[in-house]
Amino acid sequence: MSKKMMLLALAVVSAALLALPAFASALELHYDTVTSFTGTGGSGNLVASEEPTITCEKTDVIEGVISAGGTTGSMTLDFTGCHTSVFGLTAKCHTSGSALDNTIQTKGTFHLITIEPNVPGVLVTTTPVEIICATISSTYVEGNIIGTVTSPKCGETSNKMTLSFSATGSTQNHIKYTGLPYDLLARTGGPSGTARTAGLNTSATEPPVLTANTAGTLTCT
Repeated sequence: MSKKMMLLALAVVSAALLALPAFASALELHYDTVTSFTGTGGSGNLVASEEPTITCEKTDVIEGVISAGGTTGSMTLDFTGCHTSVFGLTAKCHTSGSALDNTIQTKGTFHLITIEPNVPGVLVTTTPVEIICATISSTYVEGNIIGTVTSPKCGETSNKMTLSFSATGSTQNHIKYTGLPYDLLARTGGPSGTARTAGLNTSATEPPVLTANTAGTLTCT
């Protein structure tokens, strides 16, 4: 290879390497100065292909923690007043081990992301749970789900963050991040059951609102 060609190749490689951090940072959000939060929301429903819809009347975020840097964290959620229709009858639904017969308890980790340019979002990875309805219907739920941060907007400062999760049928409206699919799955009868795509819809009039320990700026870089 000639010296001129070698210099050109090095210039191209250097430009590519310099571009990588900018590309990666453009996909991350930072909720600066916030370390913990709680939250509450109205009704929501879980829709799985070929499965009864599970509806819950209220959502509570019992404990939320954001790690240093304000990008990732964990949270514990309670969905209360949960029920479905089985053979035309309303049946209460709960997670295995729940103290109440109409409460779905779950937890998971999350990552604040950019869904589209200047559109903040959250990617939640759930801990697998078994949902039992009227002791006769068992659904194993696991996987990932992407929602939209509707407020604050990029660059705004607030101690409250409003989330929205929506699905068309049983498919979440936002399902890809960095070109990879992140899907929520429901399996009838337990972990070995057939996996079916599931979607979560939250209330448009009472969406989940997280209240942080301090005001933070949502930085979309």
